[in-house]
Amino acid sequence: MTTSVENPIISDRHPIRDRESVFLRVVGYCTGCGEEIYEGDDIIEIAGEMIHESRECAFDYCAEIGFAKTAGE
Repeated sequence: MTTSVENPIISDRHPIRDRESVFLRVVGYCTGCGEEIYEGDDIIEIAGEMIHESRECAFDYCAEIGFAKTAGE
């Protein structure tokens, strides 16, 4: 009789490989893009607001709170 033991590091059912089986907790919403921010995501916190650590979200956030002007006018 042969008994095999599944190595969890190389298993196809390992949680790292199967992200859908891992429950990701939503901790807030990005003020830049409006998408969910999950526990463990890299964020930037400004004035109590959370935004994803990406250029697109930072630009959207700045465009939302700032005013468009021409420099020197």
